[in-house]
Amino acid sequence: MNDIQRLSPEIQTQLTRLRSRFVPRQCYQKFADAVSNLEDRRRAEIAEGLHPEARGIAVIGNSGSGKSTGINHFFRKHDTLSLLSEYRETADVASFLVPSPATLKGVGISCLSGLGYPLMRDRTAGIIWELVQTHLRELQVMFLHLDEAQDLMGSQSEREMLAVVNTLKSVMQNRRWPVSIILSGLPDLRTLLNLDPQLGRRFTPVSFSQLDEIHDGRNVRALLGQYAVAISLELAPELQEDDFIARLIHSAASEFGILIEIVIGAIEICLRRQETVLAMPRFVAEYLRRTGCANDPNPFVRQDYTALNPRLLLPKNEDVSPSIPPRRKKGRKQ
Repeated sequence: MNDIQRLSPEIQTQLTRLRSRFVPRQCYQKFADAVSNLEDRRRAEIAEGLHPEARGIAVIGNSGSGKSTGINHFFRKHDTLSLLSEYRETADVASFLVPSPATLKGVGISCLSGLGYPLMRDRTAGIIWELVQTHLRELQVMFLHLDEAQDLMGSQSEREMLAVVNTLKSVMQNRRWPVSIILSGLPDLRTLLNLDPQLGRRFTPVSFSQLDEIHDGRNVRALLGQYAVAISLELAPELQEDDFIARLIHSAASEFGILIEIVIGAIEICLRRQETVLAMPRFVAEYLRRTGCANDPNPFVRQDYTALNPRLLLPKNEDVSPSIPPRRKKGRKQ
């Protein structure tokens, strides 16, 4: 085994480019299409001097699914949508992280500050959101994106959640300047959207679903090869086998964003050891680095790896579910 070495600036640059590489999935394309359709509709309405109620988009996925990365990539790269910044007098998109713990008043204050109008004295939640809508109109914002939107629920009462629902509707129904709202968050966000049918019907849902070895195995295998080529590494034959692809997907808790992190982490360990072939031991080492687990609870080592919970740090023996060696799923070879 080679000693771990510091990486040259050239290799560091290659790894940085690898981390910044964006890999689109079908769910990302569905989101992109939904935003583009709303943009075309809104621009046509503005040209005619019309302001009917706007619609929204709800992007839902587990932690590590890649939803925030996908949304940010879309808005950064979109040719006709400008993101809010201190250098712009107007903007098409304002994107904010919902503060936690979240209250309707706190989210409004955060939005006002992000829009460039920090609150100078205490106001009620109703007045704050009136100010938010006024400044969205002045800045000509067409899309308001709230990330980690499941925190809008938090431990609030049903009455408080209904106040959130009514506020979101008022933003989209503003007679002078309706704004499309994009909510992104964990699956709990569905509870908020289903609280009021009138709100739910105004949102197009986009699910950043989990990976499946049967339906996504081929794409994962291709992605692994592309990343290795980009960094001038060979792939060990074992990394092309169905068993490894299934273990890789499970180690990432079936989440696309986490899978990318594991692949890049294994590549970095390989490069630090000055190796030219990416093989199974580097994934074993990367999983150990991420979770602190030894060989027994490591999905790249353990026979019945599906018994492991890949989201646990420093797992103990009692964290391993009783299981039998996994049976291969039936289906075409990917």
